Amino acid sequence: MSAREVVVDASLALKWVVEEPYSGEARSLLAEWGNHRRKLLAPALFLYEVANALAKRMQRHEFTLEQAKERLRFFLEGGPLLQQIGAIHPRALELMERFGLPTAYDAHYLALAESQHCECWTADERLWNTVKRELAWVRWIGEPEQQRR
Repeated sequence: MSAREVVVDASLALKWVVEEPYSGEARSLLAEWGNHRRKLLAPALFLYEVANALAKRMQRHEFTLEQAKERLRFFLEGGPLLQQIGAIHPRALELMERFGLPTAYDAHYLALAESQHCECWTADERLWNTVKRELAWVRWIGEPEQQRR
């Protein structure tokens, strides 16, 4: 398991720029990763997911267009390194089927972390509960601090 890299999904990363439950923990984790110079990775679909989540908030009048663009800029300028690795797509389909995931999106984060031999961090508790028994390298932001180490 690589200690130099970590895959982060959009559900976790959005907590860096949006106030939600566990946002404080997500920002602390981001700072910790920065202090330890860990390289943050995400599949190429990451920015599409972030933009879509911000668009939904605009539709609910939680953000103006400018506020959403400002938050998106955070990821464009310093977000995870986006990985375009063709080999993860078939593996994502396998993981989606294996765990009965509703879409292949989440499975792409899992496949990327698996290919890079590193942890995958999420804020999606349902995903974590689905895979945690078999994929111990998948971590949830709501795990108690002592379990994270």
